[in-house]
Amino acid sequence: MGTTLTIALRYLTARREGAGLSLVPLLSGLGIMIGVATLVVVMAVFEGYRTAVLDRLLAQTGHLAITKPGFRSFDPEPAQAVVAAQAGVARIQPVLITQGLVLRGEKGAGVVVQAMELSDMRADPVLAEAAGHFDALSSSDASAGGADAAGGLSPVVLGAGLAAELGLTRGDSLRLVLSADSSDRAQGTTAARSFGLVYAGAFSAGLFEVDQSGALALLTDAQGWQARARESYGSGTSNDTDQAPGEVSEIRLMLSDLSQRRQVLPRIRSRLPETLLISDRASDLFRDYDWVRAQGNAANLIVIVILIVAAFGVASGQLMMVQERRADIAILRGFGVQPGGVLRVFLLAGLLVAVIGLVLGLALGWWISVSLNEIRLALEAVIGRPLFNAAFYQIDEIRGDVRASGLVFVSAVTLCVSFLATLYPAWRASRVPPALALKEV
Repeated sequence: MGTTLTIALRYLTARREGAGLSLVPLLSGLGIMIGVATLVVVMAVFEGYRTAVLDRLLAQTGHLAITKPGFRSFDPEPAQAVVAAQAGVARIQPVLITQGLVLRGEKGAGVVVQAMELSDMRADPVLAEAAGHFDALSSSDASAGGADAAGGLSPVVLGAGLAAELGLTRGDSLRLVLSADSSDRAQGTTAARSFGLVYAGAFSAGLFEVDQSGALALLTDAQGWQARARESYGSGTSNDTDQAPGEVSEIRLMLSDLSQRRQVLPRIRSRLPETLLISDRASDLFRDYDWVRAQGNAANLIVIVILIVAAFGVASGQLMMVQERRADIAILRGFGVQPGGVLRVFLLAGLLVAVIGLVLGLALGWWISVSLNEIRLALEAVIGRPLFNAAFYQIDEIRGDVRASGLVFVSAVTLCVSFLATLYPAWRASRVPPALALKEV
């Protein structure tokens, strides 16, 4: 093997005047490197985008969700008692969701308010920053349990994009106009109601829609809005009004192991009250974003074709090498090297080109993948406009997700294609007649 490797390296690196032979393997390896790097980057981009979007969406929606038919509000305590007894549930988030219009002077914007307990915000990695804003504002009389006693204003944290659009600073007063919820509409009430707010700060969920139209409030405040609205409408009995402060729109469940959701869901469903439903939001989102994986597979197929074309460059280079080395092949045969030995020399020479291109391509592809966001920012600074439309893609950054399985796949495809491309030139070399080759010298 040592002699075979030495001869193969000699054939790749030797220079003969006018032949320029060493340039051919160099260009062939460069083609393999570019093809491999492109395939790694394409796989990393699609996988990174899908992972980033799904992780951020699941952080906003929960892995599983308990709701009431018609998306009506309900008392969460019976469901929470059931869920708390189940293994595999990491966090339970009761949430009250309302939609409306937030106003500051003559400026206004649509908003989706998610109200939850402050302790649940602290436990959520995405919302921990928002919880800090509520804590900071509490020192100026906006208590963590309800509205400010002096001004009657409830603290609210807005999405970063929405806060920038309204030009807010901490402590600014706002008006929140809420539309009638599903329970009100079911009773024939469609009037909107207005409440005073104090701006506590901004948060970023990493999703364009949430950052541009999302808001966070304390659960007790939002439940108080609901109760006061029902009192002002005169809808329902006093018993209904007494229940309103404790109602929520849904209960989000975050699992310790997302892959176990199909086992956890039926256990919870069998113990829930018949008036409540539980849905698998993770599976729904995975289905919704299967198009990303499908497009990624299509792009991978296109790049593999490019890689095959690059492998043909290796084959062309090997054929040129065989033609240039006919005399050397004859000398090898004269020293007793069998056709199989000649085949191994040229096969190894072609695979060396492919392996070097593969290693360099993997390194280049990995570096580009982990540096995608920095490369994007640099290009945007040069051309003066954004390359990534956050309104369409939901996220405003792009990061590659390089996985070991992807690198193994790329390596296997490259080596297989290169081996097949090198096989024919090596066979041609083994079939060169020694006497005829020496006669042509």
